[in-house]
Amino acid sequence: MTGARFAVHAHSDWSYDGRFALPTVARVLRALGYRGVLMSEHDRGFDEARWLAYQEACARASSDSFLLVPGIEYSSADNSVHVPAWGDLPFLGEELETGAALERIATLGGAAIFAHPSRHEAWRKFSPQWAPHLLGVEIWNVKEDGYAPSSDGVDLWRRHPELVPFASLDFHTPRQIFPLAMEVSVNGAITRSGVQAALLAKQVRGLALRSPAESFVSGRRLDLARHLERSRYWAFRRVKRIVKGHY
Repeated sequence: MTGARFAVHAHSDWSYDGRFALPTVARVLRALGYRGVLMSEHDRGFDEARWLAYQEACARASSDSFLLVPGIEYSSADNSVHVPAWGDLPFLGEELETGAALERIATLGGAAIFAHPSRHEAWRKFSPQWAPHLLGVEIWNVKEDGYAPSSDGVDLWRRHPELVPFASLDFHTPRQIFPLAMEVSVNGAITRSGVQAALLAKQVRGLALRSPAESFVSGRRLDLARHLERSRYWAFRRVKRIVKGHY
């Protein structure tokens, strides 16, 4: 059993809001010590032909030292609920009803997670009926939550402890670089099929600063994380005012 650090929830220029080409994503994340990445391109603009081409592009951008696992982030019609999914799946479509999408992903042998619960208060729309079809829930999403975990995500995970707590980057640009990872325990070689099998077996755990991600959801570590997030937020606001000439 091999434990490998994977970045989770990443976008390339195959997504409408991604910035970097797949080889650049691989180069950046490999330099930061990751062994691979679970990609999650937005469903907008995809069809089956584009999905097949994208999987081939991920394979070409992979190497013996870094693996890109292709995935799609499916969005509800109102764009409030997002569920990244991985597996040997067809492209399921755009603006899907979340419950139906999750059931189909599970039936086809895929793995899906509930993304950024705090974004647009997506946690309010979570249905307990979805839980049996989910691998996990993001308790920490850097793009949405910054340097501290999401209280909404943590509350949702505590209500459904059978879900794996995910620590994800939601990587679009370097602003989402932060020491979060998922350690994936793979039987044998680190391949797409091996990683997908590990996800389905829940052989995966969240890491923050190389400690269990759930160790930051309470106590002194949570206080520290929240302090860092407040500092980051105010520093960012100050820089914006300086750039605009208002400070």
